Amino acid sequence: MAEGRETDAIAERPVELAYRPTVGELASALRARARSTGAGRFRGRALVWTVAVTLVGALLSTAGSSHRDTPWPLYAGVVAVAALMTATPWLQARHLHRLAERQGDIRGTVDDTGVRVTTAHSSAAIDWHLYPRYVETPELFVLLSADRSAVGFLVLPKRAVADPKEVDRLRAVLDRRLVRADATGAPGGPRSRGRAVGRGAGSVALLLLGLLLFFFAFTAVRTTTRPDHFPGIQNNTAPIAVVLLGLGTLAVAGAWRLVRRMAAMRTVTAVLAVLVLLAGGTVLYRVGPMLHCWGAARIARGPEGAYVCYDF
Repeated sequence: MAEGRETDAIAERPVELAYRPTVGELASALRARARSTGAGRFRGRALVWTVAVTLVGALLSTAGSSHRDTPWPLYAGVVAVAALMTATPWLQARHLHRLAERQGDIRGTVDDTGVRVTTAHSSAAIDWHLYPRYVETPELFVLLSADRSAVGFLVLPKRAVADPKEVDRLRAVLDRRLVRADATGAPGGPRSRGRAVGRGAGSVALLLLGLLLFFFAFTAVRTTTRPDHFPGIQNNTAPIAVVLLGLGTLAVAGAWRLVRRMAAMRTVTAVLAVLVLLAGGTVLYRVGPMLHCWGAARIARGPEGAYVCYDF
C-alpha cells in the first residue's frame, strides 16, 4: 500500500522547468509549427517548386544562342524572395527573443491540470484546452493552439528539466492530455503503417523517375557522341542533359529522404539509389567533355574526340 501511494505521488508530482529561450529554439519551434499546419506545408512545397523551376529555367535559358536574352533580374528576384521566405522563421525568432529577454528567466511546472509559467514580471496558468496538440523535435516540445494556423504556441525546451529522465515524464503528461500533431503519427498505428507503405512506394517511384531522367539525358546527347552514325554539326543539347541529370539526382535524393528513418526500406533504397546514380555517372562521363560549349548553339565532335563549339 505504501509503495503504491509513493508511486502515485511520483506520477502526480509536476515536472519542473527552468530556462531562457534562445533564438535557435524559437526558430526551431516556428519551423515545427509550419510543418504541422496545412498552410505551412503548402508554403514549404511552393518554395521548393519555385526554386526548382527557377533553377531549371535559368540553366536552360543560358544554353545556346538565346543566353544573351536571359532575364537575370527576374531570376535574381525569385532567388531573393526564396531566401527571404527561408529566413523568415529566424527573423521572427529574433523578434520573439527580444520580447522574451525582457521577461528574464522562465520557471514553470507541467502536470495534468495544465502549465504554469512564472517570469520576473508575470505569471500565467494555462489550461490544456488552449493548446490541445503538440509537436516534438529533438530539442523541444512545442504546444500548438487549436486554430488551423496554430497562431499561438508554447515552447518547452527539453534542456529546461534538471534530470534527463524528467523528459519522459513530461512527454507522458503531454500524451495523456494532448494530441500529437507530428506528421509521422504514432509508431505502429494504422496511420503510421499506411504512411510507411506510401513512403516506400513513393521512394520506388522517385528512383524510377531518376532512372528515366538519366535515360532522357543520355538520349539528349546521343547524336553528338556518335559521330560515326550522326556526322556533322549537331544542336548543343548538353545543357539540357545537365538539367536532366540534376533533376534525376534530386529525385534519387528525394527517394532516400522518404525512407531514411525506415530501417526496412533504407538498405534496399540505398542499393537501388547507388545503381541509379551509377547510370547517371555514366551519362555525366559522356556529357562532361561538352560543358565548355555551354553557351554555344551547336557543337561537333572531331575525329580525335574533342568537341568544337559553333555559335550560330
